[in-house]
Amino acid sequence: MLHPRWLRPHALHSLLVRGILTTADHRASAGLAAAPVLPARDYTWLVDQIATLRGHPMSLYDHQTRSAQTRGNVVLIAPTGSGKTEAALCWAFGMPAQPVPRLFYALPFQASMNAMYTRLTSYIPDSVGLQHGRALQALYRLFMETDGSSLGAWQQARDQHERTALNYFPVRVCSPYQLLKAVYRLRGYEALLSDCIGGAFILDEIHAYEPARLALILRLVAYLRAQYHARFFVMSATFPRLIHTVLYDALGSATAIRATDDLFQAFQRHRLRLMDGALEHPTIFCQIVARAQSGESVLVCCNTVGRAQLLWQMLRQELGAAATVELLHSRLNGRDRLAREERVQRLCGLNSMARAPIVVVATQVVEVSLNIDLDTIFTEPAPLEALIQRFGRVNRNRRLPLTDVHVCREPIPEQNLRPYDTRLLHGTLAVLEPQQGQPIDEAAVSDWLDALYEQHTGDYVQEWQHTYTAAAKDVDNILGDLMAFESMPDLEGQFYRAFDSIDVLPQIFAQDYMTLMNQQAFVEAQSLLVSIAYWQYASLQQAGRIRSGDRTSDDPLDRVPITTARYDPDLGLVLYEAKDDTA
Repeated sequence: MLHPRWLRPHALHSLLVRGILTTADHRASAGLAAAPVLPARDYTWLVDQIATLRGHPMSLYDHQTRSAQTRGNVVLIAPTGSGKTEAALCWAFGMPAQPVPRLFYALPFQASMNAMYTRLTSYIPDSVGLQHGRALQALYRLFMETDGSSLGAWQQARDQHERTALNYFPVRVCSPYQLLKAVYRLRGYEALLSDCIGGAFILDEIHAYEPARLALILRLVAYLRAQYHARFFVMSATFPRLIHTVLYDALGSATAIRATDDLFQAFQRHRLRLMDGALEHPTIFCQIVARAQSGESVLVCCNTVGRAQLLWQMLRQELGAAATVELLHSRLNGRDRLAREERVQRLCGLNSMARAPIVVVATQVVEVSLNIDLDTIFTEPAPLEALIQRFGRVNRNRRLPLTDVHVCREPIPEQNLRPYDTRLLHGTLAVLEPQQGQPIDEAAVSDWLDALYEQHTGDYVQEWQHTYTAAAKDVDNILGDLMAFESMPDLEGQFYRAFDSIDVLPQIFAQDYMTLMNQQAFVEAQSLLVSIAYWQYASLQQAGRIRSGDRTSDDPLDRVPITTARYDPDLGLVLYEAKDDTA
C-alpha cells in the first residue's frame, strides 16, 4: 500500500512513538517496575564473571580480544568450540565500553536457544529473556529444577515469559523469526521494532537457513542497520563466498575477524573416513556396535526421522538393554525430548562431570542444538556445512588426539530436497574425496565450500541467487512501506506456516491432556504435543489421520488438533510405518 508523500519522512517516527507508547502502556498495566539495564562498563567485567563461574582465569584468544576492540559490525570465522560466544559478548560491551540498550542473541534451533539462555543467565543474572514457540515449557522445566514446586515453577515461568513479551529484559535469546514478525506486521510489531533502537545483534550459524529465509533475515538486518542504528556480530566456523557476498551487502560494512592459523591448527581434532554403503550396511553397522561396546560415546546422525528410528531400533536390539542408546529428533513431544536432551547432556555434555558411554542416534537437530562432546561419529551424507556442524559434536574439547569422523557415501535419495538438494550431497562427497584419511583442516573449509558451490553443483548457485534476489526484493518493498498502525492479522497464519510448525496431540495422550488441563497444569499438558511441519499436517489430513482443532470450542480437547498416527514411547511420532520419513 502506497502512502501520501508527506507521510513518508515521518514513517520511522510514527513507528517508534507508537512502539514506545505501546510498551509503556502494557508494562504499566502489568505493574512492572523499572526494567533492568546492562552494566555501562567495558567487556572486562564479563570476562571476570565468566572466570569466576569457571573457577579459573580466562585467557582470551586473539579473535576474542580483537572483537572487544571493534565497535562496528563484525563477521567472525573461528573453529567450533573456540569461544565464539564469548567473542561476541566481548564485542557487545566493547573496549572502551559501548552502551548496550538491548542485546539480541539469535539462534536457529530451540534447543540451542534454551542452552544459550541458561548460559547467559549465569553470566548476566536477572537480565535475560527467552523467546520462542516453546519458551514457556523450557522455562517451566528450568524453574522446576530449582523450585521443586509445580505451582511455583509455573508462576515463575509465566512471569518470565510475560516480561519477555513486554520487552522487559535487556538481553533476549530468540529465533530470527521472532524479529521477522515485524516484516509480516503482526500485532505489536511497532513495539518490537522500537526495542531494536541502538541494539546489538548476535547472529549465529546463518548458513542454517535456505535462501528465501536468509533473504528475509538479511534484508531485515539491512533495514535495522540503516534505520535503527543497530550493529551486528555474525559468526560461524565457515562462510562460503555465496553467503559472504549477500552478508556484506546487508551489513554495509563490517570488520572481518578470523581466528589465527595457529588456533585453527590447534583445534585440528578430526580425521575423515569416507565409507561405502549406508549406516545399516553390515560392515559399517558392526563398526558402530564395536565402538559402542568398547566404551566409546558414539553419535549416529541420520538425515530423516524414519531412518533415525530404524537405526535406533537396530542398535537397541544389537547392544541390549544394558547400553544407553538415546534417540533425538523433531517428532518427540516436548516432555520426552527435554528429558532425553537432559540425559544426553549429563552423559556427554561438554563439561559434564558424569561422563559415561552412550550412543546418540539423531537427525540434524543435533547440529547446532546441544553442547555435547562425543568420541566419534557415523553420519549419512549431508551438505558440507551440515557435516562440519555434526563433526563439531565430536572431540569438541580436544580431550582426545585426532578422532575419526565417518561419512557414509549412501543413501542419496532419488527424491530431491527431502531433506537436502542432491546436488549438494554429490558435490560434498566430490570435495571430500581428496581428504580421505586426512586430518580435517578447519582453516581450509571455506575454500572447500567455495569449490563445492562453484565447481560441483551445476546450476545450484544460479538457482540460489535467483531465489535469494527475488525474496530480498519482496522484503525491501515491504520494509520500504512500513509504518505504524498497519497491523495485518490476516498475515499471521501465513507467517506461522512459513516459519513455524504446528502442534498436534497424539490420540494416545488425549486423556492425559484433558486431565492436566482440568488440573490447570497447562505447561505439562502442552508438553504432550508434537510439532510437525505444515506439509506433514496436510498429508495426515488428506489421509484422514488428523482431526483439526477448533479454537473457539469450550472443550480444551476440541481446541487442539488430534492425530491417530502412532506415538511410540521410544520412537516418538511415527508418520509412516514402512517408509522413509523426512526430519
